[in-house]
Amino acid sequence: MNAKTIFFIILIASSITACSTTPTTSNNSPTVLEQHKNISAEPSTKHNLARLIKQTDNCVIEFTGNFETGKAIEHWIFKGDQLISAFSNIDAEVENKQTVFDPNDAEKVKNFELLKKNFKATNLEKCL
Repeated sequence: MNAKTIFFIILIASSITACSTTPTTSNNSPTVLEQHKNISAEPSTKHNLARLIKQTDNCVIEFTGNFETGKAIEHWIFKGDQLISAFSNIDAEVENKQTVFDPNDAEKVKNFELLKKNFKATNLEKCL
């Protein structure tokens, strides 16, 4: 074989190998659409962070609030205007517990709606 043929074979083989070993990007990974620090929310916290996260089939508002003795993390899972589920994890000096919220409870729905108002309408529309 001449040098051109060998070079051509090596070039094709390396191209095929590069294509087959290139990692594929997944559009299924959660994406933070927006986040805000120290929003006005209940329960009142010293420092907090609210993030709007887009998942494959829904969105999540993740609210992290820091207290004197620990922190609470709430997850509000929804699609469009429909609250699907919500829960809170408390990690404090005196207790560690998880609370699952009733998505039909009027007080919880009110809190959810107040949290949503911290985010831009254009980002919330991505949750339909």
